[in-house]
Amino acid sequence: MTYPPQDPAGQPGGQYGPSQPGAQPPAGGYAPGQVGGEAYPPEPYPTMQLPGQSQYPGQPVQYDPAAGYQVPYGQYPPPVQPNTKGGGSTALLVIGVVVLMVLGAVGGYFLLGNDDEGSLTAGDDDATVENTPGGGEGEDEGGEETDAPVAPSGTHLAVSSLDSVTPLPGPEWQYAAGPGAPSEPLADAEIYQVNHTETWVSVLAVGLFSGAEAVFDPADLEASALSASKVWLGDGFTTVEGYQQSAITYTAVEVDGRPGVLAEWRNSWTASPDTTDLYEDTALLVVDVDGVNGFIGVASVSESGAALRDPAIEALLATDFGAESA
Repeated sequence: MTYPPQDPAGQPGGQYGPSQPGAQPPAGGYAPGQVGGEAYPPEPYPTMQLPGQSQYPGQPVQYDPAAGYQVPYGQYPPPVQPNTKGGGSTALLVIGVVVLMVLGAVGGYFLLGNDDEGSLTAGDDDATVENTPGGGEGEDEGGEETDAPVAPSGTHLAVSSLDSVTPLPGPEWQYAAGPGAPSEPLADAEIYQVNHTETWVSVLAVGLFSGAEAVFDPADLEASALSASKVWLGDGFTTVEGYQQSAITYTAVEVDGRPGVLAEWRNSWTASPDTTDLYEDTALLVVDVDGVNGFIGVASVSESGAALRDPAIEALLATDFGAESA
């Protein structure tokens, strides 16, 4: 089509406007070299004509500036010439789009990755992780469990960092925290307790001996137990009146073939807003596990639960290192 668009059927005179009023071709037509009836010297060469077309006598000729040659102009308008405006730009645009598509495909190929068996898209990777066993949360790429929270067993107290298991001495003890809870001087601890009042409890706890506040010395387990006792007491008896701590007794023990020491003492007072009890017996066990790491267990039983004291100490001494259920 032409640019801008024209409507030859709706305009008199065809595509290039109306003819001049009263203009009639002279009889016999225009002779070569003659325009408007004025004579010029005859041209030595015939006028160039469009191949396949010829001038007819009695018809005027029209000069097409775009084509550069003369065409007959008669009853019908001249044939519409193809619009070649911007042809070079269009070709360049098409080539540019093709090049961009090729570059995009190559970039995507290397971005998404490729292997001998074919590549996976990001969506396929997500679907594989979510739907393949061993690929969800709590598991690594090999399908092994990661450090997810461990639920209490209800039958024993565990210290995963030491691979230890301590049996639960009875149903009176209720779960309180862990495994893996911090409770100075214990780390990676599991804790059970017996509630005597809303604010007063007996405690059974096991864990890794923590050096953050207490000092663990495999060569001097008594000193290690004394250091741990000072941290463990902390502010546990600050609400009582007339508090006293008895002398600590140390007993050398062996726990699952490993050297240890059991430190025992009594905490007493004259009055307390939290309990009618007047004393609490504490046993603190320290074991040299491997010459570097220490195990610590605490059984502190108030007067109201005196019968639970000996079974709690026996449970600590029955701790098993390297047990399959740890």
